[in-house]
Amino acid sequence: MQALKPALPFAKGTIKNEIINGISQLYSTNARNLYIVTRPEGAELVIVAVVGKNLLSAQQEIINFAKINGFKTIRFHTTQIKRLKKGLRGLNYQLVEHKKRFLRGDEYVYRLRLY
Repeated sequence: MQALKPALPFAKGTIKNEIINGISQLYSTNARNLYIVTRPEGAELVIVAVVGKNLLSAQQEIINFAKINGFKTIRFHTTQIKRLKKGLRGLNYQLVEHKKRFLRGDEYVYRLRLY
């Protein structure tokens, strides 16, 4: 959980409890350069947090994981819009929500359709 600290400055306890209770799952990429917290919501895989380097190189691994597990879409939540856009370069994702935040920085929600 310590590795996730940079991505979860305000929700670390909540995410930790979700992982402990099986609501969210913690994965690492095959190259072990990224840690990813996911949560299933119906046919959508929610990427709750990503920590590490080179999301761009892990794109296909994440997409394959979602497809193998029957998800139709992947939803990403971020306050780090430039980093996420760099990591999703070349993919046809859409901004689906922009949440204005007073103290924590705005949150952006993007969706990637897999089929």
